[in-house]
Amino acid sequence: MMASDMLTEEGIEPMYYVNQKNYPHVLYPTNTGCPELYNPTTSISDAGCGVCSASMVITNLTGEMFSLADALELSVSVGANHSPGTDMGKLAPYLAERFDLDLVVTMDKELVRSLLLAGYMGIANVGGDRPEDGWVGLLSHGGHFVAVVGIDEDGDTAIVLDPSQVPGKYAEEGRKGKVIENGHILHIALDTLHEDCKSRKTVDYPEGSEFRRWLEFSGLEDAGNLFYLFGLK
Repeated sequence: MMASDMLTEEGIEPMYYVNQKNYPHVLYPTNTGCPELYNPTTSISDAGCGVCSASMVITNLTGEMFSLADALELSVSVGANHSPGTDMGKLAPYLAERFDLDLVVTMDKELVRSLLLAGYMGIANVGGDRPEDGWVGLLSHGGHFVAVVGIDEDGDTAIVLDPSQVPGKYAEEGRKGKVIENGHILHIALDTLHEDCKSRKTVDYPEGSEFRRWLEFSGLEDAGNLFYLFGLK
């Protein structure tokens, strides 16, 4: 584990961090399950938020290095790259099995809160903008995965690592004041993070967009956004 990959904050153990934007040269083919959308030239920078988040959660939770290369290799080997980006519903069980972890998949905010307070860490699937109800995506304007690596003692504020963090990202209109940045360590109200993870119906995505076409190809009525929480046994 390189020192440059470690983040520190008072009262928080050092955190391992990976930013997908540093890897435009690393290929991560996506949509392998849909011939019409398959893209062999997609990179980690384009679509690697899921594997970056997996690398961060597993490494920080277990103390065992699970590198981006390891996460990418596992995702491809189990076919989790059959979708746009990573199908966490397919990858997460393999992560839990490989590292002998408990896995809880949920959108129940109170269960998320209680598990984070108990020391679990998770991967959250945020949904992006929802023009239909006026929500501006906090961590992405489209679908995105982030690592949720803790929560404050009161259970109100989640500690998040965003693999696509760039300068000025959280200063946009609709995002201002909702994210407190301390380097790469982000503090976000759990209520706000949960709202950011709400699923959109397939018909609410722009017609002809890649994600809508994939949802329609897969016969899904919505994006199925969830929290994937891992805990030591």
